[in-house]
Amino acid sequence: SRYYIKKGNEIRLLWNSADAKLKGTQPPDEVPQFAQSELKPTYHFNEDKGLMVLGCDHYARSCKLRHPETGQLFTCRLCCEDVRQTNAYSDEMLPVLDREAVTELMCMQCFSLQPAGSKCVNRDCESKGAPFARYFCSICNLYDDGEKKQIYHCPYCNVCRKGKGLGIDFHHCMRCNACISIEEYDKHKCIPQRLQASCPICKESMFESTEPLRGMKCGHVMHLSCYNQYAARSPFRRITCPFCKEVFDNMRG
Repeated sequence: SRYYIKKGNEIRLLWNSADAKLKGTQPPDEVPQFAQSELKPTYHFNEDKGLMVLGCDHYARSCKLRHPETGQLFTCRLCCEDVRQTNAYSDEMLPVLDREAVTELMCMQCFSLQPAGSKCVNRDCESKGAPFARYFCSICNLYDDGEKKQIYHCPYCNVCRKGKGLGIDFHHCMRCNACISIEEYDKHKCIPQRLQASCPICKESMFESTEPLRGMKCGHVMHLSCYNQYAARSPFRRITCPFCKEVFDNMRG
């Protein structure tokens, strides 16, 4: 394994475990130490290829993010959230991983810890200069190697969204502060900051949610899966918006 640091605009090699082993030297204090479980590469099953590829259940990628506060390694922010939820950790025990604050990552092919970037800086890495993922956003530190995924960064939402891009299949509504599909844009009902609220069913955030969202006729939004569950419980095929209490047919809402 190796540890690269950034000095100004230059990336330098601070530690090489192979060289240190030959010389019998110990790593300096500034070289981070990790548990074996953190260093172990993670995989997920790629249905199109029919095999396991580097990544996790949330994203295909060949790197792990280093938590900006705890220094731990996680394949993605959602993996960190899974650990938080599974173990009921408080923010003090394990803070939410803010991927925009991430400055370092580890390549899962050569185990080099390095400044966050699009590809491994280790010239001896078996990746041979290939990017960590097909899509990389330097603002969000989002890496996604999904072959069929289309992702773009919205400068107004300041997050990455699923789609081809603004002016292609989405427009950004400044009043809603949300990206609206071109097909729905002209007829959508504006509600200021409509994605800033939590989902009324599961109470989870919607603004950076990776789950599909469902807009209703009144303009309010909830997770699609939550909408389907909520609508299934509604009598006489009628549904009441949990936000504004407007009633509409649950098949057309």
